[in-house]
Amino acid sequence: MDINKTGKTSLKNIIIFAGAYCAFMIGSGYATGQEVLQFFGAYGPDGFIGAAISMVIFAFFGGALMQKGYDLKLKYHTQAFRYYCGKYVGTILEWVTVLFLFSVVSIMIAGTGAIASEFVGIPADAGRVFMAVLCVLTVMLGLMKLADIIGAIGPVIILFTLGIGLMTLISFHGGWAQNWEVLYDLRATKSWWFAKYAFLDSAWFSGVLYASCMVFGSIPFLTGLGGKANNRKEAFLGGFCGGVALMLAGGLMTAAMLCFPEQVAKLQVPNLFLAQQFAPALAAVFSVILLLGIYSTGAPMFWVVINKLEQWLPNKTAKMAVSVILGIVAFFGAQIGFGKLIGFLYPLLGQIGIIMIIIVFIKVYFMKDKEIDLEREDSDN
Repeated sequence: MDINKTGKTSLKNIIIFAGAYCAFMIGSGYATGQEVLQFFGAYGPDGFIGAAISMVIFAFFGGALMQKGYDLKLKYHTQAFRYYCGKYVGTILEWVTVLFLFSVVSIMIAGTGAIASEFVGIPADAGRVFMAVLCVLTVMLGLMKLADIIGAIGPVIILFTLGIGLMTLISFHGGWAQNWEVLYDLRATKSWWFAKYAFLDSAWFSGVLYASCMVFGSIPFLTGLGGKANNRKEAFLGGFCGGVALMLAGGLMTAAMLCFPEQVAKLQVPNLFLAQQFAPALAAVFSVILLLGIYSTGAPMFWVVINKLEQWLPNKTAKMAVSVILGIVAFFGAQIGFGKLIGFLYPLLGQIGIIMIIIVFIKVYFMKDKEIDLEREDSDN
């Protein structure tokens, strides 16, 4: 990450930070359109309410977490949970996050299988095996630098998503949002305890759940990213702009999906279907970009899991064995199904995330910092 360390607020740095934020958030769920479909498109035109609420949460909490990251400059970024929640609850949340990231690896693998079956026309298991092996090999062979380089594809996915959404809306000549009700049964809130309350089984709460889940999982990353900024303003603007860009693209994709509700209701990868409607060649290019984006999310998350366990592993052989075993577990976890994994895991973590963002809000804006035992980066870094 080519950060310009001048001490002054840099527009270039803000764009880089916003792009890194987007790249971290984008995985197979977002890039394929499945997350947008379940959390926003399934509610029809009301989905824009959820998208707007998500944008506010992504933008302001992304900015706040990066700004606090600049203040803290933690050596170990997962210690951010200890800062916000105390030693004991914070340690538990560190492990909850590791489990969540491992679950997301299964979602990345499942997403590759969905692309393989729906777009390439090969068995889904072939795609799943490919991504699972790639993630394991990346960790075993120490190729994380490669994953980081490919991670720059995140902003490209945002631009492609914006382009596909705009082109779909421009080229569409039918009745917009007609029969959108066929999507309603796909909504992410339908199978949870709060579904019996109409007030919560709604677009606005779906938007809260989605953003809360994603922000919760990104707390260590955003804390570390903010520590690289020149000043507090630059850190905040990087997170704020990243959140706006992420959900601006999400809102456009929601509008595009409502052009073809009956078709996308049957698909695991609605974004590729939309691209095929006006530019089949572009869909082929986008499929490659999606796979790179999935890899650049899945491999680093798998590395975080292995890295967390490494302190208890006696040698490299044990690390390789654990990597293979967990890769196999992630592969079989992906058998649950792409859409089902998103529909279960994201609302579950979203409920924890709601509590977490309330804590972050209170801690950042209403409480004075206490001196706590956290390892900091050297002041000259």
